[in-house]
Amino acid sequence: MSDMLRPASVQIEYNPNRRRISLNRVFQIPQMFRPAVSSLAGNTIGHLNLERPAIGLTAIASWFRFARWRALHPVVRPADRKLRGDRRWLYQQVIEKEQLDSGPLDFWEFGVFRGESLFWWLQNISNPESRFVGFDTFTGLPERWRATEPEGAFNVYGRLPETIDPRCSFQAGLFQDTLVPFANHHDFSRRLVIHLDADLFTSTLFVLTTLARNFKRGDIIFFDNFICSVDEFRAFDDFVKSFRVKYEVLGAVGEYIRVCVKIR
Repeated sequence: MSDMLRPASVQIEYNPNRRRISLNRVFQIPQMFRPAVSSLAGNTIGHLNLERPAIGLTAIASWFRFARWRALHPVVRPADRKLRGDRRWLYQQVIEKEQLDSGPLDFWEFGVFRGESLFWWLQNISNPESRFVGFDTFTGLPERWRATEPEGAFNVYGRLPETIDPRCSFQAGLFQDTLVPFANHHDFSRRLVIHLDADLFTSTLFVLTTLARNFKRGDIIFFDNFICSVDEFRAFDDFVKSFRVKYEVLGAVGEYIRVCVKIR
């Protein structure tokens, strides 16, 4: 039988992504029925406030994705069990593996609070040409994160962390107000290390997407609350898929509470 006469079903090649795509389509309403469903939904459940149940379903879906991501990205754990949740151990491992102190780098932290992690990096990166910038409102979270951290949590009443290290500076305000003008006047030729402790999905996604065009091979991103599946993990997952980012997982501690990835 010639190829022109061969049934189309015989010509289909195996595609490992096809099954995932077809399963996604099961939950999509066919185009011809969408106007009717939209009208029905708008005139019925549209009058109800179902935001909380929707958030709950999103959280469940995000946990499924996180669990799968974790299984696909195993990491080496410290032999000492006491260190398995220590972010400083993760920092040190990455510094040594990536030789981060062999040349000048730019270290930007998003979500500084009182500066504990920022000061650790200042003390452990000795290169005099390295530069450190802390981004934070310093007046607390701009929106509710979770029940224990409502809007305004982590408020230090505008007080910047005190340091005498001339390599360190701060950008006070919403990331949405400070990052773009700062990045527009920055030279991204040096290696960039990002420390994301923004907590919120919106803030984390904004930072990643704003810097997407500036990230280069070898740049490093630390997440301080990666295990928050509807926030930092979801922001990272959306960012990677939207910008088709290739990356390598360098390490994780605390059952993936804190994770480090490198842009490839």
